[in-house]
Amino acid sequence: MEKHGQVASLCLLLVFDAVELLNETVKVFLMQLLNFAEAVAIRRRSLEKLFQILDMYDALSGVFPDLEAMVMDEFVCTEAKRVLAGLGKGD
Repeated sequence: MEKHGQVASLCLLLVFDAVELLNETVKVFLMQLLNFAEAVAIRRRSLEKLFQILDMYDALSGVFPDLEAMVMDEFVCTEAKRVLAGLGKGD
């Protein structure tokens, strides 16, 4: 019976490792998207670019609750908040 316990423990360990690997992989792509959003936020504001900024703000604010629930890394959530604030600020 103890062998089944060891197998179950090993399976759980593998699942946790897979979840951690997936989280790190997703983090790389999320940071790239946040870098793009930050680039939109820091460029010079103009009437022509207003809709791009509003679209980016709307998209990020819409997925932010899901992002907070899914991402295990607090740094990603902090960066997303900072980028969202940058998109929302007026000049």
